[in-house]
Amino acid sequence: MRDRENLLQAISSNIATLLQKLKQRPVFIVVILMTIYATYFSYYTILKHYTFHSFAYDLGIFMQSMWTTLHGHGMLYTSVSQSSNLSWHFMPMLFLILPLYAASPEAETLLVLQSVLLALGALPIYWIARDELGAKIGVAFAGLYLLYPALHGVNTFDFHPVALTIPILLFCFYMFNKKRYKWGIALAVLAMMCKENVPLVITFMGFYWLWRERERETGRFEWRGLPKRREVIYPLCLSLLGVVWFVLAINVIIPHFSLTGQYPYFHRYGYEHALGNLFTNTNIKLQYLFYLFGPLAFTSLLNPPTLLVGLPVFAQNLLTPHIDQCNIAFHYSALLIPWMFIASIYGIKWLSTLHGKSVEAIRTKFLCILLPPALVMALLISPSPIALNQTMPQLTAHDTILEQAISLIPEEASVYTQNDRFPHVSERIHAYVHLPRAGLNFFEFYNGNYDYILADSTSEQCFLDWGTKESLERLEREYGIYAEGDGVYLYKRGYEGEPLMLTGANKDDAAQ
Repeated sequence: MRDRENLLQAISSNIATLLQKLKQRPVFIVVILMTIYATYFSYYTILKHYTFHSFAYDLGIFMQSMWTTLHGHGMLYTSVSQSSNLSWHFMPMLFLILPLYAASPEAETLLVLQSVLLALGALPIYWIARDELGAKIGVAFAGLYLLYPALHGVNTFDFHPVALTIPILLFCFYMFNKKRYKWGIALAVLAMMCKENVPLVITFMGFYWLWRERERETGRFEWRGLPKRREVIYPLCLSLLGVVWFVLAINVIIPHFSLTGQYPYFHRYGYEHALGNLFTNTNIKLQYLFYLFGPLAFTSLLNPPTLLVGLPVFAQNLLTPHIDQCNIAFHYSALLIPWMFIASIYGIKWLSTLHGKSVEAIRTKFLCILLPPALVMALLISPSPIALNQTMPQLTAHDTILEQAISLIPEEASVYTQNDRFPHVSERIHAYVHLPRAGLNFFEFYNGNYDYILADSTSEQCFLDWGTKESLERLEREYGIYAEGDGVYLYKRGYEGEPLMLTGANKDDAAQ
């Protein structure tokens, strides 16, 4: 009994010591939260991939483009578009990721990298909030960031270099706030390497720091004497750099690699219809804004200047009929997330000074106002298993059958498959994907000769369901079923034997 009491006392003492240390160094709490987030979402995204819920757009094309680069088949070449990935987006960040992918050429590498870096964004959030509102509120804001549903959407929708801009821009803002401008410029360049629209945000960020300097030093705009000061020179350089980078990316670099010789996304924004697009699908767009602002109890609206840094992205998402851009389950909100949180931090600070109260006095009210909606919305709308209506993917015998079928395809063979199966066959020069477009069957979509065709009739992405009678007859005439099982069909050109029956037992049995 005494030993048990001593053990309990020792445990109690250790817990008390740990809590004391956490109280003295709250950044440790942030690190613990970051570790939990990175571990959970790494596991979830990998499991999502293993259960065939990742897609050609946008995991398979990045895997293939890096694989082709490493194997000497061109610069970020992807057979999906029969051109370089640079023909769609200017993302030189991929070259920096390339050595890591070369060391471990797996989807898991990209998915874990993305989850870890997104978790890292909680650290500058904590620093910024700590400096403005105190350490305890800094920890709370770090937690709010890691609970943010739009962040989960960016994290769980395959892999995108633009997702990496979230922590980079947060660190960039922090460096400018501390007047460590050279570090800030370097981070801004790193952010612009992630996607061609990031320079627009960097340009507005430069304007923001010019405005902040005017407010900080003069209280009103006085240009006289300002151009000689580093606090003005560096923001001006930031804006100029953003403009030059954007113009070169859109008008020179991407058209150079593009098969059409132009930027491929201008069609989403007809200038004569742009304003009208704002008022199409209004309910969806209002819901989108609610999902962005709601988890922070709309406190971001209290600091409009910071929100305006994200104005180009708000315009991009709201002035297009491409409604997927107004969905937090995708990556289109990535460039808005940093400004939502920074604006909220400064909005809370402004609110406290407006009423002449100290930060200590509003801390309890702040937590009562922000934490409940953040928790509720994370539980209700997060596009991840953290939400009540979501579930963790489960590996099944059907997944094993798909793996067996894929293992039967030789590495040098060409293969044609559907969107949600493509990432698993993408590491080859001749891998092609069929997208679910109405009126197009797989022969009409891409007229080529494939050694193998992989189809899964249990998936909504399956192209066999859309084939015309003529195209299905052609399939049966030119291909034989090499292996099948549980709705999975692996067709082989010219094959006339009996199909291998896939049972989900193990790969060796299937090969025999």
